[in-house]
Amino acid sequence: MRYLTKILMITVCLVALSGIATACDECGDKECKTPGYWKNHPESWPDCITVGGVTYSKECAIAAMKEPVKGDKTYNIFDALVAAKLNVRCGCCPPCEISKIITGADKWMKVNPIGNEDKVKASSDAWQNEFEYCGCKYPSGEAMYEKLDAFNNGYYY
Repeated sequence: MRYLTKILMITVCLVALSGIATACDECGDKECKTPGYWKNHPESWPDCITVGGVTYSKECAIAAMKEPVKGDKTYNIFDALVAAKLNVRCGCCPPCEISKIITGADKWMKVNPIGNEDKVKASSDAWQNEFEYCGCKYPSGEAMYEKLDAFNNGYYY
């Protein structure tokens, strides 16, 4: 029974998040919300969200967003990526570049998961340099974070 419940939850999450990959001209015109908004409004969330290939319950994702970011940049990008995914899901239309950054940040989180004992420091290669994943090049963690942050705060259009 537990196995079937997990499969059902993952299916629900995938269906709920399928709208994230919509084309740029198919989304709404709603205003984006900041990570701070999403941390404090669980009623606006789906039951779960997938980040870096890991499916988090709403409660676990919010708890991770409330963790202090000092000394580990994975928490910075996690906050910005979760907010961006939720914003897109709720009708905040991303420019095509932001859609690509969301994909890149998801790959970055797969390589640099939150809570890893090898914390990603601001001076680290993972934060400062471009990275390659499965033959595709992506901007640095810092560059992706800055673009996601600008999008979530309504400054990227």
